[in-house]
Amino acid sequence: MAAAAPPPALPPTAASEADWSKPMVTSRRHGPPTVITASLMRMATMSMARAYAVLGLRAHHGLDVVPTPEGLAMWAALERAADATYPSANRRAAKFTAEDWDAVFGGYDAVTDIAGMWADQLADAYPDARVVVLQRDFETWWPTFYEGCVVPTCASPRAKRALLAALSALTGLPLRASFHVMNTMMLGLFGARDMAGVRENARRGYDAYYERIRSRVPPERRLEYRIGEGWGPLCEFLGREVPDVPFPRVNDREEHEARKAGNNIKVLGMMWESMRRRLLGAGVILAVVLAVWWASRARGLNSL
Repeated sequence: MAAAAPPPALPPTAASEADWSKPMVTSRRHGPPTVITASLMRMATMSMARAYAVLGLRAHHGLDVVPTPEGLAMWAALERAADATYPSANRRAAKFTAEDWDAVFGGYDAVTDIAGMWADQLADAYPDARVVVLQRDFETWWPTFYEGCVVPTCASPRAKRALLAALSALTGLPLRASFHVMNTMMLGLFGARDMAGVRENARRGYDAYYERIRSRVPPERRLEYRIGEGWGPLCEFLGREVPDVPFPRVNDREEHEARKAGNNIKVLGMMWESMRRRLLGAGVILAVVLAVWWASRARGLNSL
């Protein structure tokens, strides 16, 4: 049997860092995704996003897009994707289609970070896209993933859901959605009901994720990649020239925490602005009601 022909070279594109903060925007210049990073979070996905940008691809990474209204809208859409992937007794959603994925990632050339949790579905939705299987050794990856992703989303989930639901009601922003997505995907990926179950099933879930990707994506369509391998294999796989710059190495633990803190501050600013507008709107409505009431009262007094 003749070997399958390799995918065609990716078309040249141009991207700037300013573009990265605009999710869920379709673009004639960018998208749909031609590169899918299949990895779990905290596997140097920010370095990959920066590398894709150097190669001229508009890359999607969660930490770049969260502190925007569009970024929060992305979480609202992914809430349906999470429920469709791991339905529970009281939360189910229709299957996420290629059109649904286009609404989230259709304006990007490359996706990484949170998108990796649905890499198998994205590979089906975008059959012409190439898949970069990015992997770290379990022993070095798990502690950072556990502290950065599992604990914030699986510890005291009921209290966090209640708080975020209240804040969502006050601000009109889908703040609860991001927590629901992460909690649902963490439990689903590791076949667990709580944080203890995630810990117990950690290695099994890690292995199952990569086995699923490799069983769904044929070898000629995927690249097995480790971050220390640099530009060579990545550029050969994507049909790009090797850039004359060092391979990006960003987002170590300290930088990751600093980015999260900065994003949280920006989200707090969005919350305040939303509540201010709501209060202003409520004040205008109250003023109109009082004016109508006073006018009717005045007419009544004048008729005496």
